[in-house]
Amino acid sequence: MRPIDVIHQVAPNAMVPYLAAFSACDAQFVAAEITTPLRVGHFLTVALMETGGLTITRENMNYSAPRLVQIFGPGHSSASVTWAEAKVIQHHPEMIAERVYGPRTKVGKELGNTQPGDGFRYRGGGIFQTTGRFNYRIMGEQCGVDFEGHPEWVLSAEHALKPAIGEWTRGHLNDYADKNDILSISRVINVGNAQTSKIPNGMKDRHEWFNKIWPIVRDNPPTFKTEVA
Repeated sequence: MRPIDVIHQVAPNAMVPYLAAFSACDAQFVAAEITTPLRVGHFLTVALMETGGLTITRENMNYSAPRLVQIFGPGHSSASVTWAEAKVIQHHPEMIAERVYGPRTKVGKELGNTQPGDGFRYRGGGIFQTTGRFNYRIMGEQCGVDFEGHPEWVLSAEHALKPAIGEWTRGHLNDYADKNDILSISRVINVGNAQTSKIPNGMKDRHEWFNKIWPIVRDNPPTFKTEVA
């Protein structure tokens, strides 16, 4: 069974550009050796988790004040958004993105955001929710696509899978998939380090996605229409 066939079964509301990307993904999967049931199962788990079943294109920065403080407030994030700040910027996505991901913030600097507006321009996007100017640049260099100059391309049918597969390959996630190690995969994707002691958010949802996908790929081993030379 091809990856796109699995998606049709478990993600009925997947958006058209994502469906188009997965319909043409076979050669990319084969080139990255994402070809076994466990590897395909875990890759799809990350993709579906990060995008809400392939229904989310960009990170939603339209937060209310209470939610802002809950996620980015003191004790929750290095952004340390105060209640007074949250009341001013709530429901203003570009202002929120600049406050939490902008070049003057610790997170923004870590993400390589250097120019005003980078926080919003390079907010999470695409199948693995690539975030930050630095990561758009790295994935672009790895894939041969100018994602830094055109961050919207991470959403295109032609290019959407390239940064996701690039991040998967860069993190050596086939190795963790072979061990059925969903925690380490989640740590690499969301924290950047498989060895961290941090538990990524949403582990319950990640397991639920995998439990939907695994019986399908286990009983219907992955097949691909396109072979690479």
